[in-house]
Parts: sequence; structure tokens; C-alpha cells
Amino acid sequence: MIEPRPSIGGPRGPIEIAPRIWWVGGAAADGELLGHSYLVEAGDQSVLLDPGSTITIDAVIENVRRVLDPASIRWVVCHHAEPDVASGLSRLDDLVHPEARLVTEWRAAALLRHYGSRLAAYLVEEHGWAVDLGEGRRLEFTLTPYLHFPGALSAYETGSGVLFSGDLFGGDSDAASLWATDSSDFESMRSYHEHYMPSGDILRAGLDNLRRRWPRATVIAPQHGRLIPGALIGEMFERLAGLECGIVRLAEHDLHLATLLAAAALERDLARAILSTSDLPELAARATMLLGEHLDIERIEAYVHSDTEGLLRFAPDENYAGTPVASIPHNAGTPFLDLPGTGDTPSIRVYLVLADGAALPREFARAMVQLSTPTQVAVVKHLAHRNAQRDRDRIIAQSLTDPLTDLANRRALGDAHLASDPSAILMIDLDHFKSINDEFGHDVGDDALRQVATVIRANIRSRSDLGIRYGGDEFLVVLREADESHALDVAERIRLQVERVPTSGRLDASGVTLSVSVGVTLHESHQDLGLAIAHADEALYQAKANGRNQVSATW
Repeated sequence: MIEPRPSIGGPRGPIEIAPRIWWVGGAAADGELLGHSYLVEAGDQSVLLDPGSTITIDAVIENVRRVLDPASIRWVVCHHAEPDVASGLSRLDDLVHPEARLVTEWRAAALLRHYGSRLAAYLVEEHGWAVDLGEGRRLEFTLTPYLHFPGALSAYETGSGVLFSGDLFGGDSDAASLWATDSSDFESMRSYHEHYMPSGDILRAGLDNLRRRWPRATVIAPQHGRLIPGALIGEMFERLAGLECGIVRLAEHDLHLATLLAAAALERDLARAILSTSDLPELAARATMLLGEHLDIERIEAYVHSDTEGLLRFAPDENYAGTPVASIPHNAGTPFLDLPGTGDTPSIRVYLVLADGAALPREFARAMVQLSTPTQVAVVKHLAHRNAQRDRDRIIAQSLTDPLTDLANRRALGDAHLASDPSAILMIDLDHFKSINDEFGHDVGDDALRQVATVIRANIRSRSDLGIRYGGDEFLVVLREADESHALDVAERIRLQVERVPTSGRLDASGVTLSVSVGVTLHESHQDLGLAIAHADEALYQAKANGRNQVSATW
């Protein structure tokens, strides 16, 4: 945004709003801004946009003269034909370039001739919707029909990026400031559009057209109200797109109509907000926020009948993860939406949990329907993701599990994240295992290994310690955050319980008595795990050398 130049034209202009683009509007005697006129400097192809009414035309001409000779004006643009925009046209006839043309659209041209100007019409629809200004600059046009004139135009100057928006983005005029400074300036735009624009749908269509045509606008220069600098353009587009216009004024005196309009706006906002996500927690959060603007809502809950898991509750207190429940707790007065299952899609019931005593107005019930398809998509996606995660977890668990003993296998050591405090390593060997296999067969040997694994599992902490079948008849135990005393105590318990284990089946029939030898060491946080295992193996060798069925330690 270029700062005003107070030395040119006094406090009311002209004001350069972008390179070689000038505000040259006029004001009434009381200082009220009656409309904005703009001047594009382009040599003998200069442009005057919306010259103004008979009230302001003299001030506009004076401002133009302070920038350039009016005879340089080759083009006079009228975005539409209302008197405040064009009734002063005839005053320009003897001032502008002899070949100056009146740039407009055919519907406006039919009305503009009644102001008595000699300027011949230049219909944009017959000239590629543009005027060539030379030096690589163009003034481009597009229709913004019924906003608020059937043939209303908006224009864009390619050299500066200024969007001359006509009545769009207009507001109630005052003399306080030419520029919008923050989002509070939207309020004057709101009342202007609600009153003048025929409907919200037509308004949104016009806004979408401008955004598609000229997405890089640097300034919005409307016919009324305040100019919008680049930093506010995106916000003002979004806020205008949310308005309901036209009959909204009637709603001020008709409560039922006001409710209907609010419900329609809610339906549209829900559709726009929830179609952009298929994540269940985000979907529910957006819907709760929007519904909360109209209803005393506490939360949204969904209940899903899953073929594999039964009835699941999805609610914000568990981040919509899906918790198994026995039944749906809500009474008949709680509003809900039923989504029947079809094929692979489960049946879903969505509840709006309102504050005690609150009711759902009938007009807002339709808005709940907007939740139907997105909720089904989000739930199906969530269940599929959860099932896939379970399959991955099962495959990973299987890859890290010894199938004979159900303990971890050696690969699990790679995933072991040992605490910073000292841990203990126990290396356990089943005594005389080769003899058991040779004399009684591998089935009896397998039973023996399973018995030892059962004892190990019973003596370690399932959430922190790690029991591993290390290979053949060897087992490795990692006791996290264990000192010497705890490590020796666990090792001795395992040894004694294996010695006293009650046998059964083939193992019992064989008459085999089981025993283990155990080597114990500590693993410091900075120590290589492989080195600690080697020390435990040395201690195990010492226990076996000393006669087996005993515990040996090295520190």
C-alpha cells in the first residue's frame, strides 16, 4: 500500500494507492465520501474509472488535473450505470481525449446514454474483455452479474495488481479513513452486502469468479467504503463468502425466518468445513464448533456396530479412538442421526449431546444430515486403519516371538530400549539338554524348554523386563533398572522353581528332572550390550563348570 501524498491536492487527494494508480474521488460538503473514482496513469491511454455523480464530478476533475491533463484520458470505465457512478459523465465530454471511449457492458450502455454524454460506447464483451494500455499493461474485465446490477463489471490492472471491484467489497462510506486497517472494517461491508446483494449464492459465485481470474490482487479498490490492502484480502474474501444476503433484512422482524436463515447458513458451513477432512476426531471437532454457534451442545458421540468388535463408542474423552461398550446410554430425548449399514459399511448412530434441558430446534435437524456421509467415511477409514495397525502389530509380534516358548526371540534385542539406570543380564542354560533329546526324543526336549520358559515368564515384570529364547537351550533375561541384589534374587528364584517344576505328559513319563545354570552380570547404560551378554555367558560357563544347577555372577 502506497502512503497518501498530502502535498498533492490537500487532505482529500488525489492519493496514489499503487504505482501510477490514483484515488481521485469526491466528497460532499459535509466531508462524507459519496463514491470512489480511480485514475490509471498510462500516457495517452490513461483511464478514469467510475467518474462519479453530478455532486462529486467537479472534485474528481480537479483531482485528475493534479495528476495529469484530462485530455490524456482515452478510456472512461463505468462498472455499472447507477447515478452515483456515472451521472456526471457529460461534464467530461470536452475535457477528455477527442477519441475517448466509454468502456462498459451492453446492459449498462443502454442506460448510460440517458446521461447525455457524447462518448461512444466500447463494449468489453466485443473486445476480448480487455483494454490495452501499452507498456505491457492491460485493464481486464469480468462480469459479476447481479452484484448488484445485472451487467455489473469488475476490472483488474495487470501492471499494479489493483482489483477495481465495483460494488463488491463496498461498505458504508465515511471520511475517517480511506484504507481498511483490520478485520473490524468488515462490519461496514457486512451491512452493505446484506442490504444490496440479492443472495448469498450469487455473492459467492461472484467472489469465486474474482479469485479464479485474479488470484494475485495486491489491492481491492471498491466504489464505496474502504480500500483493502493485500494483507486483508484473503480474510475479507472468506468472510464475505459466509454472508447471507437479500431477504436477510426481512429476518430482523421475523424470528422464524431468522432461524431458517441461520439453519441454512449452518448447513452450508458444515458442508464446507467437513468435506475437507476424513479424520474422525477433526471432523467431530469442526462440527461441534459450528453447531455450538447455534446450539448448547456439549459433544458429538458415535456408536458403531462392528462385526469383529461389537458395539464401539467414539467420543471426545477418548479422542474418538473407539471403546467397546455394552449398550448405548442415551435416552430417547437425545437427538441422533441413524446411518444404516450397507455392505462393508457398519451401522452408525450419531448423537448430539446437548446441555441438560436443551432441545434441538426442528429447523436445525436438517443440518445433522450433513454429517451423514463424512461420518460414515471417517468411521470406515478409522476402523480400516485400526484393523491394519492390529495386523501390523501381530506380524511384528510374530517376527519377534519364539513360536515354541512364546518368549521373545533374539531379534527382539534390536528393539530393546534399555533405561539409563543399570540393568541386569541373566544367561540361563537348561542342564543336560542334549541328553534329554537323545534319550527321550525332541518332543520331551521341547516340553522341557516350554517349562523353563513358563518359569522365566512368571519371575519377570511383563511391562519392563524381557525374556528371550536366545538359541537352542539358552535363555536370556534383561532385568531393567536392576541392581546386584535384585538380579541374584531373580536368578535364584528361577533356578529353584525349575528344579521343583511339576512335570506332566511326556516330560513326566520320562522321569526327567530339570535344572538350569544361570550366569548374571550388570549392564551399565554406557556399556555395549553385546559385551554385557558376553560377561553373562562367562558367568554361565563358570556355573556349569562348578557342577551345574547353580547361579554364578560377574560384576
